[in-house]
Amino acid sequence: MDADSSRPLALSSHLLNSGNSALNRTLAQLEKQGQVGWIAYNDERPGTDSNNGKMGHSKGVLAFDLATDSAFWLLHSWPKFPALDGDIAPPPSAEYGQTYLCITLKDIKTANSIAEQMRHQQEPQLYDCHIPEALDRESSLYRLSQGVDVNETDPPSNTLFHSQAGAPFQLLAKNRHWGEDFWIDWVGPQLKVDLNVETWRRGTVPSTEDDDQAHQVQDLLYINLESLGVNYEWHYTKDHAKWATSTEGEWVCVADINRQKSQSKRGGGAICFCNRLLWESLSKIEQFKE
Repeated sequence: MDADSSRPLALSSHLLNSGNSALNRTLAQLEKQGQVGWIAYNDERPGTDSNNGKMGHSKGVLAFDLATDSAFWLLHSWPKFPALDGDIAPPPSAEYGQTYLCITLKDIKTANSIAEQMRHQQEPQLYDCHIPEALDRESSLYRLSQGVDVNETDPPSNTLFHSQAGAPFQLLAKNRHWGEDFWIDWVGPQLKVDLNVETWRRGTVPSTEDDDQAHQVQDLLYINLESLGVNYEWHYTKDHAKWATSTEGEWVCVADINRQKSQSKRGGGAICFCNRLLWESLSKIEQFKE
């Protein structure tokens, strides 16, 4: 299933692991030549089972081209992906659902503002970086590429940024020292909405109501695609995706952090934006009862 800024969620004509998929074609642009650079991070690194549990529960690729003042950010939920030194396509596994959100950023200044927030909040575990010689060594992108300090104690933050097309996004993030639930205590109050949330839920789940009792969260039980013309559904235990919709206001959030108590000890974030078509599509597939 895929969607973009101008069309609703629909079944793609390409398999996710196809060379013609939007995901594969996007990552195929990353070549170690010219002034192209990237920072890849994942709490479960490709090719190894050795990971630092103090680092952020974050997955993605932040890429840029100094020559064209352009950049993109891919935020996703797939462990051990992508292996940029080999076959970048995800393995053909249908065991769990996943989410991918890719945004063409306005410029490299925007990529730097995201990198700065990541240094203090998401605290990602890096595994593959390519930094061109021309990149300013004082820039946030360069500093992020050198690793992060997991002892940052900054309060959670909300960074506004824009895509190349001018669409506004909010990047909400927190580090491992904040100690509260990301969804009920930060995202909902920041957007001033109640949320329907789909994430990986194993172990104890936080309250569905924030401390001031002004905002609520409801966890999905099933994803049902029948309303979109696809005869398929699955239980939340078969879903590794991380996303939410507002009950009002057409907000959509795509994240890399789950709604469970253990995640209060990990950094992570969500990209939130208003898009009527995607909000309507996702709202239709949400199911809360057996």
